[in-house]
Amino acid sequence: VTVTAMTAISLLGLLLAPMWAVAWVALFGFGAGATFILALAFISLRSPNAHLAVALSAMAQCVGYLVAAAAPPAMGFIHDRAHGWTMPLMTIGLFLGIELIVGNAIEPWLYGASTGISAIAILIAAVFWTWL
Repeated sequence: VTVTAMTAISLLGLLLAPMWAVAWVALFGFGAGATFILALAFISLRSPNAHLAVALSAMAQCVGYLVAAAAPPAMGFIHDRAHGWTMPLMTIGLFLGIELIVGNAIEPWLYGASTGISAIAILIAAVFWTWL
């Protein structure tokens, strides 16, 4: 939640207060870096052995780098077509909104249904461990 909020706040800041662009870009960088660290940690925590961890890590990083390589040209294309940064930033905001809904509502509900734990308890645990 915190990492997504950092990223969302930085994009909103770029949209509403572009004169502070250096601060917003730095905040976005912290959010993106924390997301990468969390992704690698989740892979190692979910793997029962080293072989599966290697396979999951290789797949996740391959797909992740492919998406990361495709995103800047896509945003540049949107920028060129829209003649400004409003539409690219709104596109990123849309993906962040989807991430917030999936990560904070749908996934806890699905995990809760499959494990028998309350979705609220899963969300509270996620917030607790994020703040540590």
